[in-house]
Amino acid sequence: MAPVNAKVIMVVDGIPDNDPGVLNPIFIPGNTIILQAENKDFLFLSHFKQNSISVKVGESVIKNQLLGLSGNSGNSSEPHLHFHIQNRADMIKGVGIKAFFKDIIVNGTLKNNYSPLKGEIVKNN
Repeated sequence: MAPVNAKVIMVVDGIPDNDPGVLNPIFIPGNTIILQAENKDFLFLSHFKQNSISVKVGESVIKNQLLGLSGNSGNSSEPHLHFHIQNRADMIKGVGIKAFFKDIIVNGTLKNNYSPLKGEIVKNN
């Protein structure tokens, strides 16, 4: 699901899903979408299931719009969705930006405007 209103600036969809435990070091992010948010931040979502991405480059998406299905493509050992934010579209040159969630349950407690830390268990409110 799209985390914010944004414009789709890159889509890769066609990288095969890995067998669990087997990595693909050739195209590390696997099937990927890069979004540019209204505030100009770049949002990376990676490891989608092969051929599941439902958006195209240049398309505007709205918050909660379906983007694709969680998969196991790229340098991934099990199905999951990688998400990060940075200040430019270039994956190598970008500087990471913290992600804050309006309402999120962290280790069983509701948190507001919170950026999760490594090791915490999070889920939607």
